[in-house]
Amino acid sequence: MTNNGQFSGKVALVTGGGSGIGKATAVELGRQGASVGVLSRQEDRIATACDEVADTGGEALGIPADVSREADMLDAILTVKAALPLLKRQGGSIVVVSSVNGSRNFNYPGAVAYSTSKAGQVAFTKMVALELAQHNIRINVVCPGAIRTNIGEATHPRNIDAIRWPVEYPNGVSPLAGGPADPAQVARVIAFLLSDAADHVSGTEMWIDAAESLLVG
Repeated sequence: MTNNGQFSGKVALVTGGGSGIGKATAVELGRQGASVGVLSRQEDRIATACDEVADTGGEALGIPADVSREADMLDAILTVKAALPLLKRQGGSIVVVSSVNGSRNFNYPGAVAYSTSKAGQVAFTKMVALELAQHNIRINVVCPGAIRTNIGEATHPRNIDAIRWPVEYPNGVSPLAGGPADPAQVARVIAFLLSDAADHVSGTEMWIDAAESLLVG
C-alpha cells in the first residue's frame, strides 16, 4: 500500500515510540507518509508499534535503546544533539514532549524532580530555537495534561498525604468534557508542529490538557 501523505519522503525518529504518546505519534506520522524510526527499550512493544505503523501504509524501523537511566532533561538534550548533524543538512523540525507539570501546573505533590525536569525541557526548547533557526531547524514543545497512557507503570507515589493540599473540585477538573485525552490527540498536535503547516512556528509551547491547568495550576 502506497502512502502519499504530507510526510511522504520524510524520515521521523520517535523516542519512546513503543507506547503511549510516542507510539501514537509514530502511528500518526506513518499514516501521513513518514518513514518512522521507533525507538524504545522493550522490543515486544517496538514490534507492535512497527506493525501498527505498517498497517497505516507507513514504513517503520525498530530501534532498541534504553535511556531510562537518564533524566528527562538530559535525554532531550542528548537526543537533539545526536540528531543535529543530519538535521543541518536540509533543515527539519523537532518536537519535545514535556508536561503541564512544571510549566503551568505546580500543585502535583511529590513531583518536584519530575516537574523541574519538564520545566527544563520547555526552557531548553526556547533557548535552542534561536540557535537552530539559522540552520532552518524548528523546535517546539508540547505539554500534555492527563493522558490515557501506561505512565502508572513507572510512577509510584509514596508518603504524599503530608504535603497534599486539601483542594476539592465538585464539578471536576476538566473544563472540556471527556476526561483524560487519548494519546492520539497529542499525536495529531505533534504532527501539525512537525509539518510544513507550522513552518513559521518555533520556540513555542503548546498545552494539550482541555484547559485543566488553567483551573488547577
